[in-house]
Amino acid sequence: MSETEIGRNSIVCWSSAAVATEVNGEVVLMNLERDRCHGLGSTGSAIWRRLRGPVCVTELTVQLEAEYEAAPGEIELDVMRTLGEFAAEGLIQVCAPSQ
Repeated sequence: MSETEIGRNSIVCWSSAAVATEVNGEVVLMNLERDRCHGLGSTGSAIWRRLRGPVCVTELTVQLEAEYEAAPGEIELDVMRTLGEFAAEGLIQVCAPSQ
């Protein structure tokens, strides 16, 4: 995994160390390198599904803002927090750094 900080213009995608499956409509992740399992709620699952191919963080945020109602800036904060947690656990990688 890259140690590059994730920013609005970063391109992120799944890490090759992550294995995912759907259980009752939500994603369960496992990092094979760290031998850890993670159950995601509905929002985390929605974010994870959109990371199948490389995606810009800004585009990801716009997609989620069209799907969910929240106070201005709240979805972006949630996306950045969630991506930070995924990166810390080695579940995603930064394909292209923020500029």
